[in-house]
Amino acid sequence: MDALDRTHGVRLRRSAAALALSGILAGCGLVEPKQTYEQAYEAMRPDAMAAMKEAWPGVQMEKESADLEECGGLDISADKNASKIEQSATYRGEVPAEDKRSIEELVRAVGERLLERGWRSGGATRSPGGGDLEFARELPGKVLLDMEKPGVHGWVAVEAFVDPPQRHSVSINLVTECLRNPEWQK
Repeated sequence: MDALDRTHGVRLRRSAAALALSGILAGCGLVEPKQTYEQAYEAMRPDAMAAMKEAWPGVQMEKESADLEECGGLDISADKNASKIEQSATYRGEVPAEDKRSIEELVRAVGERLLERGWRSGGATRSPGGGDLEFARELPGKVLLDMEKPGVHGWVAVEAFVDPPQRHSVSINLVTECLRNPEWQK
């Protein structure tokens, strides 16, 4: 019986170690989504662009920035590599003087159109808010809304703010999570 007890004990310890290791790997982000940064971006872009055009007719939006940031490598390392990429693009425009909507109404207009397309209120740093829009106010004269598309690893930040002298400006920022780069070391 001693030999059987030892064998059973070894198996239990090995099982516990394997379970602990899988928990650590999952917790450290080593179990990754299959979606690439390009796929996530392309899954968000058409809806975001259409919602922006529908909600803000007459606003000339210009691409203000587009970035690819390397975020691969170990989390504990300061050296990042291109095995994973975070992609973002920001579009910004000025609301015509004839558009008398408040900054809240401007943001809500985009949010409602995204809700119609199956998006939800929330963001990478905020918990999802069900079907209703939840604004995150950062400063007076500025309204921010984060939206997520289920199944897509990224978010859209819609923002409206007051520029002196009392001009309304709007921006929309598409951001992917840190996702696999399919071109890495090909």
